[in-house]
Amino acid sequence: MIVSKDEILKDSMPYVASIILRILNKQNDLEISFLKLIAELHKQGVSRYRPILFALSFLHSLGAIDFTAPNIKILTAKESS
Repeated sequence: MIVSKDEILKDSMPYVASIILRILNKQNDLEISFLKLIAELHKQGVSRYRPILFALSFLHSLGAIDFTAPNIKILTAKESS
């Protein structure tokens, strides 16, 4: 189950993942440092680490993002296959 009925929707993995993708799409080079991403998420009202960690893991497992220390990069269709 991706979203529990008892979970606050704004703390759910799919919601936080969509915010992360929106933040990454606003970047010119489609890459952002982890600390800057956390700061942007705090501005959006996401401050708990658990949904952030699950959302990043979810996006990485889908092949949508990659971790290149210390940055997070959105992958293009060519890079993800």
